This record gives sequence, structure tokens and C-alpha cells, in this order.
Amino acid sequence: MEITGESHQRTLPLDRNRELLKTAREKIYKSVGDTHLPVYFWGPPEDKAPTYPKSVAAFFFSSGWDNGQVAQFAPHCVYLASRGMMTMAFDYRVANRQKGGPLEAMADAKSAIRWIRLNASELGINPGKIVGIGGSGGAHAMASAAMLQGFDDPCEMTSISPAPNALVLFSPVLDTSKKGFGLERFLDAGVAKEANLIRAINKGLPPTLIMHGTTDRVVPSGGSYEFARKSSKKKNFCRYIEFEGQGHGFFNFNLSFDMYEATLMAIDEFLVELGFIEPDPEAGLGRAL
Repeated sequence: MEITGESHQRTLPLDRNRELLKTAREKIYKSVGDTHLPVYFWGPPEDKAPTYPKSVAAFFFSSGWDNGQVAQFAPHCVYLASRGMMTMAFDYRVANRQKGGPLEAMADAKSAIRWIRLNASELGINPGKIVGIGGSGGAHAMASAAMLQGFDDPCEMTSISPAPNALVLFSPVLDTSKKGFGLERFLDAGVAKEANLIRAINKGLPPTLIMHGTTDRVVPSGGSYEFARKSSKKKNFCRYIEFEGQGHGFFNFNLSFDMYEATLMAIDEFLVELGFIEPDPEAGLGRAL
């Protein structure tokens, strides 16, 4: 959709995300019955492509396991591709489109990481440098792939690790108890307890960056704070950044460019620190979008 004025024309942000999605290559990474789940991916431009196998950024869009758009993280994908990564936006099963829920999302996240590793040679990527990035319910799914045993689809090749090598979590669902989010979305309280990530913190978790707004009325930020505190006590690398006065979707490109830029630069710094991308003092958002 175009908004036309007397002297200018601009594209609505959501449409911009969808237009960016059209610039990606598309493959089916998983089929369950008649449901075929696509992944959209971007490679770096020739002048930014490393000479060694590329790191991967795998995105799961924000959801409460009911809705969401795979185009949400297209701007993030385009930017990180400009920094030399292979970037991927995965669709996954949600209630309003494929009658999915948290268990299906968790299984799909494991399938996504395994698909990357199975296709590493063809894609020219490093299967040991995969960062799983997600928002809300999508963040829970990605973190589950790193932290929880089980929750696989029956046909999965479980010999291949589904765990990302690093995590970036936006406004994540980490506490599925009564004081957190999503208890009623599970089959029963026992399953929700098994999927409660705060209860699953152990030593040896992947390096993790969590970003959460302090006034989030959907997913309480207290869960992220508690997760980061407990994970750090276990000697894991877990960085928690609070965004004062920000709500649930504060990081989205179509809500606030300033917040989008701030969170994306935090990711850039995190990935440089881990050695997933090279430092680049000229890196900036304007050239990538």
C-alpha cells in the first residue's frame, strides 16, 4: 500500500517488511501432513561475504502461539546479511494458521536448526555458529531447542543437535507458570511445567542476549530478569538489557526505528563479541535497508 501526498510517497512499514521478504530465496524446511513450512533466506553481498563458512542467524517471529508474521524480522535479516551472515526467517505452526500451539512451535524450532545443519555444506555455512533469534513465543521455541530434551516430532533425526550456538531473545516467554505467560496454551499444567525454561536452567547454556521492555503488559519482564539472574549464577553468559518504559513489541521496525536500531546494534555487538561476525566501524542501518 502506498500513501501519496502532494510532494512525497512512502511505503507503509508492514508492507516494507513484506517487500523485503520478496528479496529472499525460499525453501520448504519441513512438512507435516498437508502443512509445508517455508524458510526465507538471504546471503551477504559479494563484497561482504567472508572467505570462510558463514555464521547463521535463524529467526522465529513473535507470537503467543496464536498468530504472527514471518516477515516481521525481514529488516533484521537484511541488515545481518549485510554484515556477512546467512540469515533465515522461518515460518512455524501457530493456532490461527496451522492449528499449532507451543508444542508444535517447539518442535518446529528444533526442526529448523537441524535443517540448517543438514544443509550446511550446500549453504556454505558454519553449523557451529548458529544464533537462534526469536520474539515472545518464538523466543520460547528457540530457547527450548537449546535447553529442553524431547518435544521433537516423531520423524526427526534426533542424532543431529537442535541447539543453537547462541540465543537472542526479544520479550521472551521464559516462565510458563501462573505468574508468567501461556499456562493456558498448554495441554495441561504438567506439560507447561516441563516447558518452563526458568526451571530448566543448567550449566553450559549457549551465550544469550535478552532484551525486554519494563512496561510489557503481555509477557512480564520479571521472567527475563529472573532467567538472566539464575543463568548467570550457573556461570552461563547471559546478558539482559532492560528498555525502560517500553512495551511488548518495542523492537519492531514498524513501531520505533530508534528502538529497532538500538536493539539491532546490541545484537551486532553481541555477535562480534562471540566471533560470529567481524567488527566493522562503518556498519550502519541506512545502507542495509
